[in-house]
Amino acid sequence: MIVDAHYHLEEQTETVNALLEQMQQHSINRVALIPRMNEPFHLKGLVKKAGELLPRMLMSRLRYLGLILYNSTVTSDGRVSALGTKYLLYHEPDNEYVDRVIQAYPDKFYGWIFVNPKVSDPMKEVERWFGKQGWIGVKTHPFWHSYPVALLDNVAAFCRERGLPILVHLGSSREQGDYRFLPERHPQLRIIYAHAAVPLYREIWSYAKNKENIFVDLSNPVYVDEGILPSVIRALGAEKCLHGTDGPYVGATQERMLERILQLPLSDHEKEQILGRNFIELIEA
Repeated sequence: MIVDAHYHLEEQTETVNALLEQMQQHSINRVALIPRMNEPFHLKGLVKKAGELLPRMLMSRLRYLGLILYNSTVTSDGRVSALGTKYLLYHEPDNEYVDRVIQAYPDKFYGWIFVNPKVSDPMKEVERWFGKQGWIGVKTHPFWHSYPVALLDNVAAFCRERGLPILVHLGSSREQGDYRFLPERHPQLRIIYAHAAVPLYREIWSYAKNKENIFVDLSNPVYVDEGILPSVIRALGAEKCLHGTDGPYVGATQERMLERILQLPLSDHEKEQILGRNFIELIEA
């Protein structure tokens, strides 16, 4: 079974029908949908080159410069920035629209309940969708939504009590990048750090290695490039890694992201774990 654990429903870039066609073509069984994150933009020219340099910088002695580049992608006025060009960042996730798609195709899609505690009560949103067909966990973005991980405390407690995983995209600051807060406050909580635990990578891999409830997804070909991909699997083991795309952003097509996994020198069992088994076990535990 193949499951894409991280995909944004952004029909300005890709329609639901187009996504379903991709899924059929590449034998993707399920996709876990997240409300759209930002106004669509494309990586090209200098922006593309900067994106290609980011993970290398974050993994090298130039980490400080990499963090500056990483932080520059969100502005003080709450927008996405690509080397100075600003795009809208959606601060109020549209879970209702995702729900309509899930209910229309219950055998194709799951949904992450996307919350932003900076603009509204996240518990109301979680309680609204919890238990409804297809909703399998909570998605959070302390980085681009600019809030400390500690604001997720109540949501994390709810997820722990109900057996829901929580998907977190960390920032780099002490508060937005506090990867210890949730697992140490809620030891039984199942946590997925998005994009191989960008931007702290090795620091989090070392921390998570022996913690059975911490996982990473492998989505986004910018954050998880051809160097990061095998490195994170070696560091954590296939059993802690989840296949995902972060489509339809940054050229993350089903074909491209699936082939990256299939071409790795892994056993069939390890590929099976990454491509779907880990995710299913995570949401059914």
